[in-house]
Formats: sequence, structure tokens, C-alpha cells
Amino acid sequence: MCSLGRRVVIQWVFMAVLLSLAENGISVDLQVEVTNALSGNVDLTVYCNNIEPTKHVLRYGDSYQWDYSGNVSATETPFLCYFQWGDLEPHYYDLVVPLWDFECKVHCQYFIREGGPCKYYSTNLICFPWN
Repeated sequence: MCSLGRRVVIQWVFMAVLLSLAENGISVDLQVEVTNALSGNVDLTVYCNNIEPTKHVLRYGDSYQWDYSGNVSATETPFLCYFQWGDLEPHYYDLVVPLWDFECKVHCQYFIREGGPCKYYSTNLICFPWN
């Protein structure tokens, strides 16, 4: 088989595996940590109902961590969390999507800012918009 043909077959097999994982889910064991990095010493309320039905209020610089062991899939994401401060409407973000978030293997740490959650990739802090 020519080189181009092999690459196409490999890509199709890879996509089939990813789609199967997305439908059936995969098992993960990891820690997810959020740190209040909002400006102005504002308290941050964090709530991840699928992990723990408790709201946590974090003062500036404080962190909270969840330990999770279980399945995730494209339709069931336990790390869909909401963040609220002041009188603003809550913001939502899916902190971990293991099907494509390969940087979060065991411990995933986010710094919550007004514009969205941020995390380090190597030594670079990358920020994401709210969902």
C-alpha cells in the first residue's frame, strides 16, 4: 500500500476509535483544581454538580480540588462546572474533556479569571472563553 493510502487508513482507524470512546466513555482517575484568580479580591463561587453537589466559595488566591474516578463520554461530562462572582450571571465551562484534552492526565489545574478559565500548557498560561 502506498504511503498516502496508509495514512488515510490510519486516520480512519483513529477516528473510529475516538468515536467509539465518545459513545461508550472512558474511565479516568484524576484531580481537578480551580484557583480564584479574579481581580479585585472578589470571592468566587464554584459548583460542579456532577462531581459534588456542594457550592464552594473561594477567596482570591484560594483553591479547591476534586478527586474523580469514573467514566466520561461525549454526552456525560462530570466536569461541567459553573462559576459566579458578584451579582453576575453564572459562567459555565467543561473543565476536562478527556477525549481530546490530553494535557490533563492525573492533575488538571485551572486559574479562574473574568474572561474565562486558564491553565498552563508547559510554561504557557492559556485562557479559554466561557461556554
